[in-house]
Amino acid sequence: MKHAIQLIMPKLTAEYRRLPHNQICIGAATGKENTICFVEGTGKPSQQRTFEAFCCHIAAGSILVHDKEATHKRLVSTLGLASQKYSAKQLKGLKDSENQLDPVNKVRDSLKKFLNAHSGFNRDSLQDFLNLFAFVRNPPHEPLEKVAKIVNLAFENPKSLRYRDQFGLNLGF
Repeated sequence: MKHAIQLIMPKLTAEYRRLPHNQICIGAATGKENTICFVEGTGKPSQQRTFEAFCCHIAAGSILVHDKEATHKRLVSTLGLASQKYSAKQLKGLKDSENQLDPVNKVRDSLKKFLNAHSGFNRDSLQDFLNLFAFVRNPPHEPLEKVAKIVNLAFENPKSLRYRDQFGLNLGF
């Protein structure tokens, strides 16, 4: 089954020709129901980093709906994706219902709000927060089903952490 995938890439403004080398780049993709997000490193995204982040998560032959960012080229050519490119400048004045990139813009907006609401987290664990965002956003949408899913995941991956391992206590037992 083929899925339409839309990628979010950082928007570049005329004021800044490139992203600062220390700015964290987050790539996100959304289909009809599911969303995934990855830390792609710092600075402007590259074809290599975008390919490595998304290649295992997009079915070959899918339709890639995206802006005209050059970082998508390798993903499109290697996976044999059908590419639908849209210029951000041409879509700027359109209503959301007419904008082809609206689904991905909504994900970008939600992700921005989510990260701003949790601004005190350690940047080393950014991918964990992106995973949490995707988990909350993806099906099932019924709260009790989502709770059951997270409980099942916890029991499928049991991890034990001893108190003395966490706090470095050697009680001599």
